[in-house]
Amino acid sequence: MKAISQFVVHVFDLIEAEGVALRSAVRSEAQRARETSADVATGFALLLTSVPVLLAGFGLLAAGMMWWLETIVSRPLAAGITGAVALVLGGALLFTFRQIARRRT
Repeated sequence: MKAISQFVVHVFDLIEAEGVALRSAVRSEAQRARETSADVATGFALLLTSVPVLLAGFGLLAAGMMWWLETIVSRPLAAGITGAVALVLGGALLFTFRQIARRRT
């Protein structure tokens, strides 16, 4: 009878130790999940605010380039050159984003 009671006590001690280990692991994973979700939320908020500002700045820069080119060449040629520069810059940025995304996976 004593052996059975000791066995039961040891089983419950083992269950308690595993429960403590599980609780510790869950707490550390929850902390990492909170930190990661906070980083993602901060990054998304920064992206959401920076994209319109960058688009406005790029638009003003392109308009300034076109107005400057109009003094040198005709208006259609100035618009074409400005559009080509914008397309090349956009393509370069997309290529850079693609390279960064491939490196992460």
